[in-house]
Amino acid sequence: MIFGVHEPTDPRIAVFQGLRDKALRQRRESPGGDMAGVFIAEGDVVIDRAVAAGYALHSVLIDAKRTQPLPKEFDVVDVFAAEEQVLEQIAGYRSYRGALACFYRKELHAPQDLIADTSVKSFVIVEGVNNPTNLGTIMRCAASLDIDALLLSPDSIDPLSRRCCRVSMGEGFAIPYAWLTDMVEGVTTVKQAGVEVLAMTPNHHAIDIATLEYSLDDRVALILGAEGPGLTEETMSVATRRVRIPTSGSADSLNVGNAAAVAFYALRQARS
Repeated sequence: MIFGVHEPTDPRIAVFQGLRDKALRQRRESPGGDMAGVFIAEGDVVIDRAVAAGYALHSVLIDAKRTQPLPKEFDVVDVFAAEEQVLEQIAGYRSYRGALACFYRKELHAPQDLIADTSVKSFVIVEGVNNPTNLGTIMRCAASLDIDALLLSPDSIDPLSRRCCRVSMGEGFAIPYAWLTDMVEGVTTVKQAGVEVLAMTPNHHAIDIATLEYSLDDRVALILGAEGPGLTEETMSVATRRVRIPTSGSADSLNVGNAAAVAFYALRQARS
């Protein structure tokens, strides 16, 4: 069923309200928040990939002027067609030809289960990455370059936040992820499972990542830090080795999203 919506405060679209206040929205979707258990995906491609990854739809918000056919998956949920002033209040723009879909979250993976799964050969671990654009880029690169799982520090951003999903183009939905309760303890547990842990750093004393060599069966984890501060010394101290991407000119490092792409590619080449 398609229902017209004329007011942004309409209680039928409560799950879509507050999207423009990113910090508030993240708190509301966090455990204990009034919207815990759901997330918002934006755009037909991202929505299609969420469905393909097994996320269940809750409801959909579309532009009332949309002329594109609706995906068949929308047939089983309520679809709300919003007028311009509603879209502007909800999403920040007056005209939108795509869709906003609310999905139910899946049960979270336990980090120990991912770590113990020997079919997971390549991990990315992020520490303090709380910029959704950076994490979305990391996830898209991970999905494209053979990274099997994502582990996040407690202070990293939600990988299902709306902008993360949009930046990753929904590619990240296919990657299992888990939250570490403590970064140092988590990395130590990863090492104890026989995984080599590589800490990314611009320090010129670190090993050139292009010189790494692994077999297809070796288990390896790459740790990436936040833009600016990078990894904490405590986290680097428990890594197996420190590695770097050599840069030229006056640049001492790359944006963390770009560094992720280079590092994931280098790890894939190291296995060949």
